[in-house]
Amino acid sequence: MTSLHPKFIESFCGQVFLDWNETFDRDVPDVNQCFQHTTLVWIPCLFLLIFSPFLIYSFFSSKRRPRLQWSRLIVWKALVSAVLAADALVLLFSTIAQSHAADSDKTAAVWFVYPALLAISTGAATALLIICRMRGVITSGVLFIFWLLLTVCGLPEFSWWFRNETERNNDVLRFVLYMIWYPLVVIQLVLSAIADTPQESAGDIKEQKEKACPELQSSFLNQISFHWFNDMAILGNRRPLETSDLWALNNRDASKTVVPRFESHWLPKLKKFLKSQQDNTTTVEADGKESVSNKSPAATDEMKHELPNPSLYWPLFKTFKGHIISGFLFKFSYDCLQFVSPQLLSLLISFIEDPARPLWQGIGIALLMSATALLQTTILHQYFHAMFRLGMNLRSVLTAAVFTKALRLSNSVRKNRTTGEIVNLMSVDVQRFQDMTNFMMLFWSAPFQVILSIYFLWGNLGPSVLAGIAVLLAFIPINSFISIRMRRMQVEQMKLKDARLNMMSEVLNGIKVLKLYAWEPSMEKMVLDIRRKEVKNLKKLAILDACNTLTWASAPFLVAVASFGAFVLSDPENHILTPSIMFVSLSLFNILRFPLAMIASIVSQAVQLSVSNKRLKSFLYSQEMDQNAIERGSTDSPDAVVVQHGTFAWEKNATPTLCRINLAVPRGKLIGIVGKVGCGKSSILSAMLGEMDKIEGKVSIRGSVAYSAQQAWIQNLTLKQNVLFGLPYDQAWYNKVVDACALRPDFDTLPAGDETEIGEKGINLSGGQKQRVSLARAVYQQRDIILLDDPLSAVDAHVGKHLFHHVIGNDGLLAGRTRVLVTHGMHYLPHFDHIVVLKDGAISESGTYKELISNAGAFAEFLEEHVMEQVKKRTESCSEQVEEDAGGEVDQLMSELAKHNPNYRAKLETQLSRISVQSNHSEVKIEMREKSGSILKRKPSTKIVKESKLIQKEKTETGKVNRKVYGLYLKAIGYAMTLGFIFIYILSSVLGVLSNLWLANWSDDSTKQLHNESMSVSTPVRLSVYTVLGTGQAGFVCFASIVMTYGMVRASKLLHEGLLHNLMRSSMSFFDITPLGRILNRVGKDVDVLDTTLPSTIRSFLTTITSVFMTLIVIIIATPIFAVVILPLAFIYIIILRFYVSTSRQLKRMESVTRSPIYSHFHEAVQGAISIRAYGASESFMRESEHRVDTNLINYYPSICANRWLAVRLEIVGNAIVLFAALSAVLFRDNGSVTAGLVGLSVSYALGITQTLNWAVRMASDLETNIVAVERIKEYSETPTEAALEAENEENRPPSDWPSHGEIEFDNYQLRYRAGLDPVLKGISVNVKAQEKVGIVGRTGAGKSSLTLALFRIIEADGGRILIDGRDISKMGLHDLRRQLTIVPQDPVLFSGSLRINLDPFQHHADDAVWSALEHAHLKSFVSAFPDGLSHEITEGGENLSVGQRQLVCLARALLRKTKVLVLDEAAAAVDMETDALIQSTIRDKFSDCTVLTIAHRLNTVMDYDRILVLDQGRVAEFDTPQRLMADKTSLFSEMAANAGIHS
Repeated sequence: MTSLHPKFIESFCGQVFLDWNETFDRDVPDVNQCFQHTTLVWIPCLFLLIFSPFLIYSFFSSKRRPRLQWSRLIVWKALVSAVLAADALVLLFSTIAQSHAADSDKTAAVWFVYPALLAISTGAATALLIICRMRGVITSGVLFIFWLLLTVCGLPEFSWWFRNETERNNDVLRFVLYMIWYPLVVIQLVLSAIADTPQESAGDIKEQKEKACPELQSSFLNQISFHWFNDMAILGNRRPLETSDLWALNNRDASKTVVPRFESHWLPKLKKFLKSQQDNTTTVEADGKESVSNKSPAATDEMKHELPNPSLYWPLFKTFKGHIISGFLFKFSYDCLQFVSPQLLSLLISFIEDPARPLWQGIGIALLMSATALLQTTILHQYFHAMFRLGMNLRSVLTAAVFTKALRLSNSVRKNRTTGEIVNLMSVDVQRFQDMTNFMMLFWSAPFQVILSIYFLWGNLGPSVLAGIAVLLAFIPINSFISIRMRRMQVEQMKLKDARLNMMSEVLNGIKVLKLYAWEPSMEKMVLDIRRKEVKNLKKLAILDACNTLTWASAPFLVAVASFGAFVLSDPENHILTPSIMFVSLSLFNILRFPLAMIASIVSQAVQLSVSNKRLKSFLYSQEMDQNAIERGSTDSPDAVVVQHGTFAWEKNATPTLCRINLAVPRGKLIGIVGKVGCGKSSILSAMLGEMDKIEGKVSIRGSVAYSAQQAWIQNLTLKQNVLFGLPYDQAWYNKVVDACALRPDFDTLPAGDETEIGEKGINLSGGQKQRVSLARAVYQQRDIILLDDPLSAVDAHVGKHLFHHVIGNDGLLAGRTRVLVTHGMHYLPHFDHIVVLKDGAISESGTYKELISNAGAFAEFLEEHVMEQVKKRTESCSEQVEEDAGGEVDQLMSELAKHNPNYRAKLETQLSRISVQSNHSEVKIEMREKSGSILKRKPSTKIVKESKLIQKEKTETGKVNRKVYGLYLKAIGYAMTLGFIFIYILSSVLGVLSNLWLANWSDDSTKQLHNESMSVSTPVRLSVYTVLGTGQAGFVCFASIVMTYGMVRASKLLHEGLLHNLMRSSMSFFDITPLGRILNRVGKDVDVLDTTLPSTIRSFLTTITSVFMTLIVIIIATPIFAVVILPLAFIYIIILRFYVSTSRQLKRMESVTRSPIYSHFHEAVQGAISIRAYGASESFMRESEHRVDTNLINYYPSICANRWLAVRLEIVGNAIVLFAALSAVLFRDNGSVTAGLVGLSVSYALGITQTLNWAVRMASDLETNIVAVERIKEYSETPTEAALEAENEENRPPSDWPSHGEIEFDNYQLRYRAGLDPVLKGISVNVKAQEKVGIVGRTGAGKSSLTLALFRIIEADGGRILIDGRDISKMGLHDLRRQLTIVPQDPVLFSGSLRINLDPFQHHADDAVWSALEHAHLKSFVSAFPDGLSHEITEGGENLSVGQRQLVCLARALLRKTKVLVLDEAAAAVDMETDALIQSTIRDKFSDCTVLTIAHRLNTVMDYDRILVLDQGRVAEFDTPQRLMADKTSLFSEMAANAGIHS
């Protein structure tokens, strides 16, 4: 200012603006009044002028808070501000009075302007304070900084008055006014550092907001210093933190705040894009490609270019532009301040070189360095805090977006996306966006820092810096090549990770089946095959990353070599590398080092983000279900559901599944849908729900809908919550529903009745219980229309009869409501108001029961087949009386069938006589068992727990991570490899220090040239040695990076293999009480930490630790006196660490634990999406997801605040190191050992230690928090496992042909699910003879399924034994046993992959054998229709097959294994009567020489068996032939048969 307008300033002040010699060359600094009253007054006033509009804008743009009361604090603030304004006005008026009294020409303008400015600014501050009170703002950063600037800028004038006694005596009034003014300014600064109290009283705050986060209730100073976090840090140091200790999430960060803001910007783009797709008749497939119906390839390609996925970044920017802009301003300010320190270093070196300069200058430079560093610290961590908040807000909105989209996906998209892949989008790809927030500003900041560095280097080294720029440019193509390769490999890595997690998801979902079939090794091998590809890819990425590290680690050094070399060699006489030039340049090179080093990370993060962005865009902009496919009409219409000319497909371009559907469902009627397996029964319900793509036609739903799926979807909630499904609890109605759905007896068997928590996918309920809970949910909702997809197939016959008459039928709870029931139960058909018969995806006929029989069409044929099978079974199994009764029923049915076709009777009579002849030749053997006494009923699988809480709370470790965890990880890496890369890192750091000491010596040596003395070592030698040292350092860093990463990839591989192997060997009880999402979190997130995060964390940790030690050594070498302050600073450092590490560690653990429920809930919602949409519950599930995300953020937010709390305090310690290093140099300047070169080196190192210290602790903490992944993997690698797969003792290994007969003997067998629980099987003693067919029946909870679990040793015996062909199975290896038994389970589990892999995963059988098995399972024609035949791809969970078809595939598996013992666990429950008959026929034919145990719901399926085993409450109630049991009217079996309608 003075150089531009010296005359103006002098005339304005009436004196010289600033006398440099008078001010700075004195022993005590002094500034004149002109400088005091212009610059030092204008700075705070300009600040208030610039920032007060922003403050006012924030007042009126944000939500208004309650007005603050006039507390003492506010009154004092307002009073002091008013007094200050009055003080300035008095000074102004006194100046005016004095100017009038004296000669006005002698009074300079400044004496009027500066008091006026002070009066206006303090008055404005008072007004802002009052506005703050009115808007409920408790603290203001603008006002605090204004008072701070006034305090700092007023200090020179305050000291000036005390030093100038003459002026005090000449102008007493001005002196008195300033003595009042300045103390009041200081007082106001102190008052501004205290936050005001909100309007609520202290008692209200404590009661209502006891756990409210104190951040927004604290003062500005507390907020920027993170002092408000002290209480939690102290508590965390005192004891391990618990969830109850955490604060609530700030409202500004809650999902309810940020998600609607994001949706307001994103949803319009999404809707516009989807509409444009529909207009162009395109469908976005799940892989991001577009398939266009009825378009040529050229047209398709053209449309692809016209319809790119809209940007995801722009809606995110518009949502969070405030965060981003503030982050930009903080980063820009920090970057600019970085370049102040090198200039101050230059001044310090000049001070050291000039002994004549006064001491205060050196002290002032040291203090200014420390103050600048403190300001940098404050700004930097506000930047980080803003970015981390942005990151967690991004995760909130993107998680919500993915969750919402998953519930809206169209079938064509959903079919091509596995559950694991969708969950991976949330767990991995959304996380990438969150991680990127810390790097996003570096995209512009890194180039900005590089440009500024080069600019200042040019000022130091001149054109020689171009040599360094040339080196930088040379690296660009190299790094571009590496980046492209890394991008490709990252894409491949994500695909492999998706594939592995998807496979693991399927394995965990079907773990019981895997154990029953002894397929664990096969599935483990499939997962490991994918993992090997992952590991191979990781190793390639490690080499590329090391190359990247090498280029950018060596870049600053090579730039320095090139620049210094060019500078010295271009003009050896004049270009002298003095300490000032060298170390200022070196400081600039150190600044340059960070952006260049970060370019590698930026590129890596950008590559990962690009991949994740593409995946998320592909998903979020995928085609959604057509919300307009279903017309919602008035409930006044006589028809509740209308389908007109409907053609439906599961994909728009696929062959239609349903064709020419015309159906009107009358309101209040019961409609039955029947047909063979795969004819489209379930599909027609899906079409009514809008789940299928409507090719043409019209569907109208007139009323609210409830839906019960064929495979019951159960939530991981209590049984009551599953029934209520979000509705309020109505006790009377609830009790009616529970009784009607036959759930009341189950309450008695469950540990906590209806408050018992149900495990994931209903793991602790039987199939029948799950279906009844699902039905109860549909009934409790009291909807107008109830769609039921064969809910009666999974329950016992008598229970099915109860449910039909008390719930579904016209006398049940649903009477008067519209019911559409898909069923295979022919005995229910006479009770239907209307029946729809499906055949090959079309309605073949419909009408009442009598009409359809009269028509003698497809329904009559279907019914005829059913009657034939029933007559055959009854002829074989019933007593004479029963035969007589059955004969009457059969005659009635036959007469109905034969009314319109007389040939039917003759045909059936011929068949009946043939059956009768066959039955007379059969030989019946009888063995009686006494009935057992009764005990309390208990559902076996609920024995897993005593408490209502089945799913155990995820274990959270407390305290320090166990040393064994580190030992396990180091052992996995390899001890030799660990010592190797640590040694290499230390060696590289030593070389770095030596190279810089060499530079210090060089710079001191160069000063000799200024005095015309020769250098001790020539310049070329100096350059050569420096080059060798620097090259060695970079090379060792690269080599250490490769060695370390390879070792850690090896560790990750070994730990994953151990985890996977142990999971495969874990007992079923572990999976019963552990949510799959929690296990997937281990094999997904935690393994990802081992793969990527942990290696980079350890590398950074080693780098920063060695850097800290080397820095301290250099400073001590330069100024030995500095060693005195090391111990106090180290003590403070350790104290801060103690508080931080214990708190941060526990917060990280708690955050990890609360992350799992997010994915478990998401996984559950994706699997139940159809039910959720049918009930219209999408919104409530989205809110629940947001709640779980917020719960996780409650744990995460204190964690990031702890990092900032630590960083601020550690950087203050670092600033103290800078201060003491500089002061040591200043105070011992005259000591002969302190040279300018060493001081330059020492202080330049000290300037870098501020961040290095912070990073050292951060990396130590990150290491401990990330090593928790190893701890968590270790936990699941050590869970209790089953017995050995193969017997160690040769004597206990069965021969290869065992069992050769199939005789099974239960000898006083007892079974309990866990020690301390009651047994579920009690003294079972049964002998099943070789080749005997035994049906196992009993009511729910009788122990039927437990018997099969015992046979396969899924649960070990508590007493007694089981002998097969005389061998005790408990002494065998599990695979020795299970491979020789065959089971067709109740739940047909298939895995994604080819059909052949699902049938024969070990490839033990030839294709001919597989085709033969399919033929006998009645699937050959179905499979032959596939273009790929046996290679036909089965989607996840077998979703592209009907449930009945899946059951037949399981039968085909059994046919392939063909062992001497076959167990059928309610295998025919999900198929129609005809298919059931085919299955039974196949079993009789192909397993005639096998022992068959069948658990049956349909008693008619076992009526032709040799004997029936009736279980009751864990004991053998009856065991005899069906004929004898039926003849005994008092038998339980006879009672059950009567309930099933088999005889009266």
